[in-house]
Amino acid sequence: MKKLNAMLLMALCAVFSFTSCSDDDNDTGFGITGVTVATSEGASYTGVINQSALTIQCTVPMTTQPSELEACSLTVIATMNTSVTVNGAAVTGETFDLNDPIVLTASYDGKTKDYTLTVVISDTEDDLAAGKQISADIRTGGIPSNVYDYSVAFFDGKFYAFTSGYTAADSAAYYQVFTSTNGTRWTEVNTPEIIGGMGARPVVFDNKLYVMGGVRAIGTDQDGNAPEIESNGWSSSLTLKTFRTWSTGNGSTWTDESIEGNSTLTDDMFKMLVGNGSFGFVGVTPFTFNDKLYMESGAMMAFGMFQGSNSQLWVKNDTTYTMETGASSFLRSHCSTFTLNDKIFILGGARGYVGATNLQTSVSNSTDGVTFQTVADSTKVGPICGATVVTNKEGNTAYLFGGLYYNEEGARVMNNNIYKSTDGIEWTVIEGINPQYTGTFSPYVVVDENNIAWVFGGFKTFSGNYTPYSLTVDEMDPSFAAWAFALN
Repeated sequence: MKKLNAMLLMALCAVFSFTSCSDDDNDTGFGITGVTVATSEGASYTGVINQSALTIQCTVPMTTQPSELEACSLTVIATMNTSVTVNGAAVTGETFDLNDPIVLTASYDGKTKDYTLTVVISDTEDDLAAGKQISADIRTGGIPSNVYDYSVAFFDGKFYAFTSGYTAADSAAYYQVFTSTNGTRWTEVNTPEIIGGMGARPVVFDNKLYVMGGVRAIGTDQDGNAPEIESNGWSSSLTLKTFRTWSTGNGSTWTDESIEGNSTLTDDMFKMLVGNGSFGFVGVTPFTFNDKLYMESGAMMAFGMFQGSNSQLWVKNDTTYTMETGASSFLRSHCSTFTLNDKIFILGGARGYVGATNLQTSVSNSTDGVTFQTVADSTKVGPICGATVVTNKEGNTAYLFGGLYYNEEGARVMNNNIYKSTDGIEWTVIEGINPQYTGTFSPYVVVDENNIAWVFGGFKTFSGNYTPYSLTVDEMDPSFAAWAFALN
């Protein structure tokens, strides 16, 4: 009996050994066990593997731009003696566009498994609803430390920063363009031309990125050009007689669309003002409406200082701009101009210089960009100037960031609240905003395809009467912080 039991045991062991080496078990015994995705900006994320469905899903933060996923590298871990390829090529040392799924093929002993790798941009992120500081100082991410002024645009899935820098030791000025996929790490866009200037402002129009206005009045620029300013001993004036405008369709090749001024053209007010140096070049406010490019004039040089802002509304007309005189009586210095529900709105601002009794509370709008009307004498926002208002990508909700008001003691205070409105008249404070967020004067706010508002810079303080800009770098107080807010 003992001999029979021993023979039966040997037979069972033989069957077990054969079964464990079968083709079916080989199919389930090899494959990919780990995947890490590294974006072009160096951020790393771990994929979740479903061995039954042969899928790998990697979820990345809501702030991730599609452009950051265009050249990702992969770190793949597989079972022993298993190779992994994409389209027959090895994974190591290659980059992949992960805006669309790709197939990773695991091969072992003549057998293969195809895993589908999908990267998903999260549509929720708890801390973004309250606001998340992306950078305390964007100059630590590739933008030079000598930058004292900049503006930001979002175009074709990337951020673009137009900077003005100055080195006092050799009185050298630098006007540069930088790009980023995440708002924190920046790379210079090398252009043969000098783009922008202090107070230049970008706008996206007709599938192009434009940067408009700006002056180069502080220091000798990188091409050796002298400052665009002259003094007669008691006062200074700009020598600039051109309204700078550059455009690009791809972010790297730029076209000069500047408009030359001519002080003798009495039938072209825009060119005449540019020609005699009395146009507001600094901090213009460009925006689009009804497939047209509009612009509010910025601060002008008068009596040796920058003053006035947003006093004229212009619409592009071929190779010049035409003033929309219907808006003139509604515009205020540093008012907030925005489009919402197919209308142009004008909110707040200062009548004349920035003072407690000069701040405005009214709201005006226009359905055609020509005729304007007052639609509210006041709002819950109160008297304010220098606020930036943007709308969500659907164009049906407006959000107000920053700006300046006066407290009960008569002191200037930056607005730390964020307001929202669906009609431009009734505004409510968004509750639960990160208490670390502090508002600034005229921040640069852009909205991406994920409905995230990215808030860059602005001025931390406003000490002058007309504008935060100056011909002396030390007299300006710019912010270099960057925040992200999920719009709701």
